[in-house]
Amino acid sequence: MQNKSTTVSDILTEKKYLPIHPLKEFRELIKANCTNDILKITTADEPGKKIRVLGTVNDKDGKPVAAALIYLYQTDYRGWYAADAPHVLINEGDMRHARLFGYVKTDAKGRFELNTVKPSGYPSSDLPAHIHVHVTVAGYRYYVTEFLFDDDDRLVGKIREQAVQSRFLIARPEKATAPFVQQFSYSLLLEKQ
Repeated sequence: MQNKSTTVSDILTEKKYLPIHPLKEFRELIKANCTNDILKITTADEPGKKIRVLGTVNDKDGKPVAAALIYLYQTDYRGWYAADAPHVLINEGDMRHARLFGYVKTDAKGRFELNTVKPSGYPSSDLPAHIHVHVTVAGYRYYVTEFLFDDDDRLVGKIREQAVQSRFLIARPEKATAPFVQQFSYSLLLEKQ
């Protein structure tokens, strides 16, 4: 990182660094320096609806899980993971190299915040829009889910049923204040090892 006042969000939203977002070394630097500050993963002029995502991580007893490492990645408004294509080396490549990504830690109350644009489902598919979420913290099982949006036109019928069966998290849009168009809140429950 450049200096102590430079945040992960500053680096992720700096246009000159966009071309290196897919690089492993860049991503490891972001991961190593993440904090429980608000995570911003899009530049101010990123196309799409600006959204605020609020998350809370608790254990099965309802106690907040502090310092959990949250890895988030998503598509852009077109449904693309890469700047120039829908996918980066398909599946595993998307997970490790998606352009819109970030790491954040939960605060003492198990909370985190992501500022981004609303993703879209993949082109030429019926999959709904989603944000991938991976959670790691000592003493708890590794947790993977997706954040889905209740107002997504694709999240209907069997697709919705499959999302519920997969235990993906679905949130209704909430009122948001500028510059956000929508806000979504999700609660994650971790199991102890």
